[in-house]
Amino acid sequence: MTDRILILDADLAPALSVARSLKEIGVSVDVASSTAHPIAAYSRVVERSLTYPDPLTRQLDFIAWMRDITDQAGYALIIPVTERTVAPLLKYRDRYDDTRVAMAPSESLRLALDKAQTVALAESVGIPVPRSVLVEDIAELDTARAPFDFPIVIKPVSSVGADQSKNIQLTVSYAFDDNELRAMVQHALRFGHVILQEYFRGEGEGIELLADHGEVIYAFQHRRLHEVPLTGGGSSLRMSVEITPALLDASRRLMAAMKWHGVAMVEFKHDPVSGQFRLMEVNGRFWGSLPLAAAAGANFPGMLYELLVKGKVGEHPPARPGVYCRNLSRDVYWHEQVLRKNAPERLVSIPGWRAVLKDALLMFSWRHAFDVQRWSDPKPGLVDAWRIVKTYQERLARIRADRKALDTQRKAWQKGTVRDIVRNANHIHFVCYGNINRSAIAERYARAVFARPVTMSSSGFHPVERRAADPVMVDVAREAGLDMTGWASTQLTRTTVDDASVIFVMELNHFRRICQAYPDAADRTFLLAVADPRAPANLDIEDPYGKPVKTYRAVYQQIVSCIDRIARLGD
Repeated sequence: MTDRILILDADLAPALSVARSLKEIGVSVDVASSTAHPIAAYSRVVERSLTYPDPLTRQLDFIAWMRDITDQAGYALIIPVTERTVAPLLKYRDRYDDTRVAMAPSESLRLALDKAQTVALAESVGIPVPRSVLVEDIAELDTARAPFDFPIVIKPVSSVGADQSKNIQLTVSYAFDDNELRAMVQHALRFGHVILQEYFRGEGEGIELLADHGEVIYAFQHRRLHEVPLTGGGSSLRMSVEITPALLDASRRLMAAMKWHGVAMVEFKHDPVSGQFRLMEVNGRFWGSLPLAAAAGANFPGMLYELLVKGKVGEHPPARPGVYCRNLSRDVYWHEQVLRKNAPERLVSIPGWRAVLKDALLMFSWRHAFDVQRWSDPKPGLVDAWRIVKTYQERLARIRADRKALDTQRKAWQKGTVRDIVRNANHIHFVCYGNINRSAIAERYARAVFARPVTMSSSGFHPVERRAADPVMVDVAREAGLDMTGWASTQLTRTTVDDASVIFVMELNHFRRICQAYPDAADRTFLLAVADPRAPANLDIEDPYGKPVKTYRAVYQQIVSCIDRIARLGD
């Protein structure tokens, strides 16, 4: 074979798996990514690596690049691997030659990308789905919330949303009370419509398939063993399993209804004991666990090439069950999250050390493979391992730097540096991320309690200005006698920094950002929480956004306590 294929999203492991699988059938492979030095480019099977504009931030530039590639390069097939590229390619499909781009028909793909339409279609063909209600406006929330018990799943209609002409990756979240629900939905609606969904307990399983105009011609099933985040997400360890007839039947009906042509992964939550299952979503492109299918003997990229380029798929043996595959970098992070117990106990049962050790020992099994590491193609695996080490080195260096910065902050209070600056200050400025909760309260409260005339102001890093204060914090402040009426957020600017005599920030991360952007302000920027002798060790004042109302009240009281002490310094 002499055909040449281009694979997009080359910075991710599935793109590397696509390249390796295609090379096995003799196809020449190029890759492309919006990042420098993508992992797939290190593979010996890749002949050339290209760079394109970031489709999340420069959609039209990316489409122009695609138009040039489809017009000039002569690829037999171009394969987008993630929704970062699929979403804009679908949106602007009329602006380039799509005849050689491996995407399902537009109407089918729109159904897959819009989770609300997917759910509605599944229900219409008798596939069990979680109880779901579409929310297009915050005014609909109270009615939409009525049928549900907590926890409630908040799922963006699309995995890629729009924010001020830029695309942004979106994730699922979970609410445990009405306050959390309102805050999370209000935030999510900024990027598009959302679905409220009942929480169904079960194992994450996927039917991975190839369909020819709605007919499933090859299928494979996997089960997620480790998920990142722990509450549910992409898998870092998964295994191939025998196909469950009920899940395959549901997938067949859905693909027929969608008139699907190409590869897809139909994701379910499945309770093996009761046999009940619920459809979660359809991934209308190659999926994150693709390397497992390859390790188990299912060459989906090769079959897709046969379907789209050759017009007919040959006979392929079924994949082997009982094969394990691990994404090393994600699984290291999974272990860290387990160690930190970084998940709500109401949703996740954190595994004990015996279960963790048992899963780790799977690496010595002949049935175990890695997404990136492979003896026959070692360089990507070595690069991936080095990047893991480098990431943790950088994190450790940051931890040491943070400890030094916190020690410096504490000494500034102990030695009277902050006292002297505040006493001579004519302009005190407060900073948090959004300027709708913490710094907003700090400004309004400081105006009320400072005895001498001082200019008080606040701002945030959030790019959208003139946002009202968080309604939950407005209520909390009103309970305490502080009026937040008419609040409008502002963004931190060079002028603001220059005008301020002293700047108080809510988190160490805010301190770092100001020092990086405005080094000359470092010696007059301080963590507000240091003013409180009872402050936590990390000296951060927690962002209450989207959290229970008790968190808002605790944050409010912490800020008030700190401002009271600062006000006494200024007398």
